[in-house]
Amino acid sequence: MYIINLLSQPYPVNSWRWYRLRGIGFGLFVFLFLLLFKPFRLDLYSSSRLFNTAAMYGFVTSAVIMLGGYFFIKVIVPRINDEKWTLGKQIVLNILLMIGITIFNVWVTQFVHQIRLPLWWHFYMLKWVLMLGILPVVISELLSYNYYLRLHVKKAESLSKKIPVAYTSISTYQPEPEFGNLVANTIPLKQKSITLPVAERVNNPVFQKKAALIMLIGENQNDQLEIAPYRLIAMQALDNYVNVFWEQNNKLQTTLLRNTLSNITEQLSGIPFMYRCHRGWLVNTQKVQKVEGNAQGLKLTVDFLHQPVPVSRANIAGYRSIAEQYLAMKN
Repeated sequence: MYIINLLSQPYPVNSWRWYRLRGIGFGLFVFLFLLLFKPFRLDLYSSSRLFNTAAMYGFVTSAVIMLGGYFFIKVIVPRINDEKWTLGKQIVLNILLMIGITIFNVWVTQFVHQIRLPLWWHFYMLKWVLMLGILPVVISELLSYNYYLRLHVKKAESLSKKIPVAYTSISTYQPEPEFGNLVANTIPLKQKSITLPVAERVNNPVFQKKAALIMLIGENQNDQLEIAPYRLIAMQALDNYVNVFWEQNNKLQTTLLRNTLSNITEQLSGIPFMYRCHRGWLVNTQKVQKVEGNAQGLKLTVDFLHQPVPVSRANIAGYRSIAEQYLAMKN
């Protein structure tokens, strides 16, 4: 039961650089293993032939891992939900790569020796590949999982202390009467002034300015959402649409716009508290109530949302910067 639970834990989708380094590492491992231990009757080879053979199989191993990793990053990852990628799936991916290494090594053997090996030879070769590779792969993935988990949990604990808990409950803040008379269509989005709604609003005159409405526009110009920035909660990419989560009268509202998250992010480039924390998410950092960490990155608990908002590893530094900026401003 413990093993099943461990294998189902979130695991980060590795980068192309990671697969490139792993390919080099495992290729070098295969080369040295064949050169030093001489299995498959390699002890009968001359020194030069042994070196060339070991280098050939090491190169094939390295190439398959790199090509497989590149294909996974460029073709598979854009089509999957990386939030659901787990340690178990990562190990299965590595086993598939080892099967690929086996097939290519058999093909190379047949080509070099100009022979046709029987089907059972594939299984014989696979046995050796798994014997050499499965233990290092599992150990390395477990070490990586433990490293990223500890790292992100530590960052989450640090960031939790920086969450701007002094924010006014934005859902209860009501704008002045004349606020509703602003005509958003007459003001370009990037020129509209906004003010962070914070607890000091009552006492500090710096925060007495009114926020302007903004207009979020879909690909169809009739597909629009006019809203005050402080009401925005988060936005999630859904294929060719963006699901906008916002608040009104202390209730969660949603609006579906046909557009890309990148386009919507550009429309909100003048709103400092809206942050692209993940390739599939944009979040109002003022709405964050809790920060937790796992091996993939951070998870944000946000006002009104029942699901956590992920922060990918590449965006942790950016989110930390926003939290620290607010902390410095508040002090």
